[in-house]
Amino acid sequence: MSVIVTPAGRAAGESRLPDAQRINFRFSGRGRYAACLTRRDHDHLVPEIWDLPRARVRTFRTRGGETWLSVPTPTEEGGLLLCRLGAAAHRLILVGAPAYEGGRAEEHEVGALHGDAVRIVASPTAGTAALAFTSGPDGRTSVWRLSDRGERPERITVLPCSVRGGVWLDEAGRRLALTRVGPEAATVVLDVTGGTLTPLTGPAHDERLLLAAPGAGVLVTAALRDGAYRLGVRALGDDGPTRRPERLNAVEGQVTPLALHPAGRRLALAVNRRTGSRLVLHDLAEDAGVDVELPAGTLLPLAHWSGAGLHVVHSAPDRPPGVVRVADGCAPRFLSEGERRETGWEPARVRTCSGAAGPVEAIVYGAPETSREVVVALHGGPEAAWQFAFDPLFQRLAAGGVAVVAPNQRGSTGYGAAHRDAIRGAWGGPDLDDVLHLARDLTARRGPARARPALYGVSYGAHLGLLAAAAQPDLWSRAAAVAPFLSGRELYEDGPPSVRALLDRLGGRSEIDDELGPRDLLRLAGRMRLPLLIVHGEDDPIIPVGHSRRLCARLREAGGREAAEVTYLEIPGGGHDPQYDVRGGAVLDAVTDFLTMGPCHRP
Repeated sequence: MSVIVTPAGRAAGESRLPDAQRINFRFSGRGRYAACLTRRDHDHLVPEIWDLPRARVRTFRTRGGETWLSVPTPTEEGGLLLCRLGAAAHRLILVGAPAYEGGRAEEHEVGALHGDAVRIVASPTAGTAALAFTSGPDGRTSVWRLSDRGERPERITVLPCSVRGGVWLDEAGRRLALTRVGPEAATVVLDVTGGTLTPLTGPAHDERLLLAAPGAGVLVTAALRDGAYRLGVRALGDDGPTRRPERLNAVEGQVTPLALHPAGRRLALAVNRRTGSRLVLHDLAEDAGVDVELPAGTLLPLAHWSGAGLHVVHSAPDRPPGVVRVADGCAPRFLSEGERRETGWEPARVRTCSGAAGPVEAIVYGAPETSREVVVALHGGPEAAWQFAFDPLFQRLAAGGVAVVAPNQRGSTGYGAAHRDAIRGAWGGPDLDDVLHLARDLTARRGPARARPALYGVSYGAHLGLLAAAAQPDLWSRAAAVAPFLSGRELYEDGPPSVRALLDRLGGRSEIDDELGPRDLLRLAGRMRLPLLIVHGEDDPIIPVGHSRRLCARLREAGGREAAEVTYLEIPGGGHDPQYDVRGGAVLDAVTDFLTMGPCHRP
């Protein structure tokens, strides 16, 4: 059966595994506070404020709850500016601290911004929480000053171009470096006081400014040189050549500059390889780096470095994302360590599995060979990978005794160019071979008395999972797909420009000529003879919801005694991954129940 439903919460008194999600982290302008959206044991996302000097975390209950489209910006006074993004207008809400922990916060709507998109850049200036940039169809950008005192937004200027980024060049918050978008892309400087835009002197026209230490006048840039991006260091206002430290640019892995020390000498780097991250502090004068000892896990690509120390955001399978303080001469301090001790999340490990053309690394929970049930989970992308980080669905499954195997099959990043590029022009080719090979090997190890593996995937992983269900339906017990697309060709027709650019770059529209034939789920629907759960957000901005609607209609048409049993959950107002949206807890309930062969809760 294929129906459109809204997931409902569980009945009163019914057990439910705890959730712990944190998304949309941001730091205040001077780094005294951090903010994010969190969900704990309820469906609604709520804002959370991290008082970094006091190592204190508080949650704010807002009237209607937040969605993944809410942007929280903490103010230097301990308040919160929320931008609730919408199709018609972007509402600005100033939120005051509640009278008691967990209480309902005071909300004051200060205005609304109109435009196709809005970006928020936190400000270090007293009285100003942030600058907002709104863009329209004419290519111009309006710049707004957002007060932290409940005043209406003040338009500073209208820029004749689109811009992105935002790096402050002074501690007073008067000069902001931006990247002008378009054929004449360059770094420009916005004078916040006068509203003027001028070129940034010094860096070459093709250099992108990444970070600045305003007090020291040190800049970190990146530029494409000899086919690879190389990091550079230069002084603000210096017209000389950019210095490109040799050892800094020889660090092995995917390197993300996080923050500069206020004195401008040390640079914090997140270095991603395979499934995890390392935190490296690189001395720019000596061109030498040292690793900071952190538990195995993943660093989010944001940080703030002030006199109080370096603050980064770290996550691990048994540790939800949280702020870590790294101070000179001290061991790193997890500011939310207490919640980990109290909750006892399930651990995971990295294991080498068998792929079609060689070893494939996977993140594993539980004992896949002996557990009652096992789920093979496929990541989105395709230019992505599973990271050694907290995942609320995997925690739910593991707590229920269900093993999880999350492979980084060919096409995944973090394992070198050959592994990543194996599916260029062959989506659903080598990666599908790896998934089927891994599942056959896992089934053989489990033996005939245990249940066959279940499939789970999001976005590209949902498409790949349904291909696997069609290619060898008898290999799987069931499959859950969140936001699948029908085919590369179909997605190119109705996807947004960013997705079409990805398809062009990675050859996503190329056809594969083999026994299975073109990787089109509409054509393959009749081969899927197993229970299916398809979930799609109604307002998905990446993969149009029509792809899931059309697939479910085709599955109904296939009919027959061996036709797939289909449950379709369309989430009103849901985005690309509705597990992180306002009804995310209910969506997690439905997916968990389905994968564990329990009842799929619906109204």
